[in-house]
Amino acid sequence: MRILTTDCIHFSDRLDALVKERGPICAGIDPRPNQMPQPQDEVATAKWGEEVAKLLADKVAVIKPQIAFFQDEWTAVDQIGIAAMEGGALVIGDCKRGDIGSTAVAYADRILGYASTVNAVTLNPYLGRDSLAPFIDMAVQMNKGVFVLVKTSNPGSADIQDLMTTGDERVYEIVARMVDEIGKDHLGKDGRSCVGAVVGLTNTVEEVKRCRELMPNTWFLMPGYGAQGGSPDVYKAALDKRGGGVIVSASRSLTLPWKGPAPAQWKKRIEAELETMKKELKAYA
Repeated sequence: MRILTTDCIHFSDRLDALVKERGPICAGIDPRPNQMPQPQDEVATAKWGEEVAKLLADKVAVIKPQIAFFQDEWTAVDQIGIAAMEGGALVIGDCKRGDIGSTAVAYADRILGYASTVNAVTLNPYLGRDSLAPFIDMAVQMNKGVFVLVKTSNPGSADIQDLMTTGDERVYEIVARMVDEIGKDHLGKDGRSCVGAVVGLTNTVEEVKRCRELMPNTWFLMPGYGAQGGSPDVYKAALDKRGGGVIVSASRSLTLPWKGPAPAQWKKRIEAELETMKKELKAYA
């Protein structure tokens, strides 16, 4: 069954319009069992994700379900996508896929094709350019997007991404150059590409400035706000020459802003956290 048809508007232009209207916020949906409304099971988890999407879909630019928390169950993700669509938000399926040949084609078709409510996907580039190609081809065909891991927010990212090569560049710089090169052929009217990059807010200002230098026309999806301690100075360093090109992702601090099981008024807590985040990001810019 087809859920979506090809959108006639370039992904980057849609994202740009939403960010200008609603602010640069990406709401991560990561349903952790010990923080869910009780009683809790797999069905309740999927329903909670859908309810959060309904709550935020007309208030944020992007909804980002983390697929692992839904046991890789795409039916649940599609329900979130439908709720997001009704509120006008875009959906990034956070699954960090990376594979080769027919396997990558199959993943790309399911995640970004006609049968999916997902507007973009996160990708792992470490199998090489050919592993990204099926996803980018499908994204271009469907006016959707991809976000390639470049300089991630986890502490262990330095193990590989910061390694110095014989060409006197770090691995993340090489990946950034590749993202920019691929993306140049897929710019929207706003001058940005549908090929985006994941660049963590927990990196240094110098590292993020370097990423922006290497990827001037690239959307940055920036995890690390809130619980991971991302810096406002890093956010400023990520902004492009037009003062945009960034979406800031928050999961625990935004959609699970409590300890233990969810309180009775959990929706109001999320709405309050969203207003706080909007004010903070506005002050950062």
